Amino acid sequence: MKIQVNKESFVKTWNLAERNASTSGSMNIFSTVRVIVGQSDVELQATDIRTSIICKAGGVTVVEPGEAVIPIKGVSELFKKAGASDFTLQVEGGRAVMISGKSRYKFSTYPVGDFPKLPSSEKSRFFCSLPVSKMIFVLERGTLCASSGDEYPQYLSSAYIEMERGFMNVVSTDKRRLALCRTEVYEGSESEPVLIPMKGVKELLRILGMIDSNFQLNISSDDSQVFFATEGMEFSIRRVESKFPSYAKILPTSHTTCAEIDKASLLSILERVDVVVRDYNRLVMVNIEQNGECVFTGRAREFGEAVENAQCKVDGESLFIAFNTRFFYDAVKALGENVTARLLFNGKDGHMVVRASDSDKFICLLAPVELNSEEITGDQSESEEVDVL
Repeated sequence: MKIQVNKESFVKTWNLAERNASTSGSMNIFSTVRVIVGQSDVELQATDIRTSIICKAGGVTVVEPGEAVIPIKGVSELFKKAGASDFTLQVEGGRAVMISGKSRYKFSTYPVGDFPKLPSSEKSRFFCSLPVSKMIFVLERGTLCASSGDEYPQYLSSAYIEMERGFMNVVSTDKRRLALCRTEVYEGSESEPVLIPMKGVKELLRILGMIDSNFQLNISSDDSQVFFATEGMEFSIRRVESKFPSYAKILPTSHTTCAEIDKASLLSILERVDVVVRDYNRLVMVNIEQNGECVFTGRAREFGEAVENAQCKVDGESLFIAFNTRFFYDAVKALGENVTARLLFNGKDGHMVVRASDSDKFICLLAPVELNSEEITGDQSESEEVDVL
């Protein structure tokens, strides 16, 4: 094979493939990119077993068709740091030669037959279609409450995606909180829901952030993979073999207290309280009065106390309740810009629902923290977080 490459255009698509190859540090077939040169175009393939990508390379002129499996270690840097704006890449007999201006580089390639066969969406079932920008929006918010590590049960570190009457829902939970984000789709089918690991979701978000947000993204699935395809790119994630809880059963249908407060003001309050408690218990106590006065209190033994007063629009019963400051802050931050936060409660033992006052496309449920008398009065002992599920 032999190709002439425009560095700037080629590196953009090479980066998509390279990111999906294994970066474990060991040199093996999974730390490579397969380059398939056809009569007029070039395809790049990469996989780390759990995720795979196939994309069309830009900035390439075909001189001679062929295939090669190129290691990313070292070679990727040569591509990106080539002294000239264009270079030639030729592979023959397992050896590659890269010529950039008056510079010449040689390196070994892997046997093409050693590269694994990648999943194909050819026989997959259509799920839905939506713009890349909408997919980024719903994934970033809907996966807010997934655990960051590989936890068991597996659904705790996964994203649950389902279709519901023309909307795509993305749901996540770590048992102490639950996030649900929904968006309208142009086309959709009532396919079975899918569950994908957060490691794959994070890589998908990185890839989507590198392409045009106006592109249309088509989602499909088979029994083992979920496929995300757009112009010149197809990304697949291995499905999680686990069952997601029936989350709809815990979504509140009524409330006893509703408090509305400016999002920016609430974030500032939570940030200041967290300065006091973040190295101790990350606990904020919230006292809501019917007259609209809300008091946010944080205490840390051997450090001090934070008391923040704010005016809220309150409807319903007075309430005293406590939450994890980081969870509370993250839920409010995800609401969007220039909005009023609506906090809904079902008594001191019920979950808090965080949502925007003018939209229900994103909601976050937070379980309260159980308090004892010593914590309330200031002589604190260890608190206990309640599970959402």
